[in-house]
Amino acid sequence: MAKSRGFTLIELAIVLIIIGILIGFILKGQELIKNAQIKRTYRLYLELVATFYSYYDRYGKLPGDDDQVSQRWGLTGAVDGDGDGRIETLNPGTLDFECTDTTNSEECKVWEHLRLAELIAGRGRANPTNTFGGPVAVGYVTFQGVTLHWIAFRGVPNDIARDVDLKYDDGLFNSGWIRAENDYTVATGDNTLYFKFK
Repeated sequence: MAKSRGFTLIELAIVLIIIGILIGFILKGQELIKNAQIKRTYRLYLELVATFYSYYDRYGKLPGDDDQVSQRWGLTGAVDGDGDGRIETLNPGTLDFECTDTTNSEECKVWEHLRLAELIAGRGRANPTNTFGGPVAVGYVTFQGVTLHWIAFRGVPNDIARDVDLKYDDGLFNSGWIRAENDYTVATGDNTLYFKFK
């Protein structure tokens, strides 16, 4: 009859050390991914602001509000904005996160104007997406008592939304220039992140 031999304490210690190192790598990797998502979300906001100002510098009007689009690109007048300096929304006080080519509001025309100017990729009026695949919207609305242009990202995980606000603003969901639709402390799942613009 053969004797079975167990693990020595040294062998068990080595296995535990290896497991600990692997867990450490996994946790560090998750932290690096989260930091990259926070930076990418904020960088997308900065890229959009730069795109809007590039359009404004080139044509003297905000995209969506530009009343010379049909003349500039030889299209029908349905693509023109009203030229009043505001990107108006179809429903006052709310942003449209589901623009289609038949949606005739300045907040949806924004994307068409930017695409005609070849400042963003794609065709038509459909909303671009953010880092997490949710739609991006922009418009002149009153949000949490402040009326101005807002750029909003829908579908941002609540912990990322909170961390973006903490890193780049005041960390409060209802103050500062970065705000959220829902309170970070009670919200679960996804949130909508709003950035002040112009």
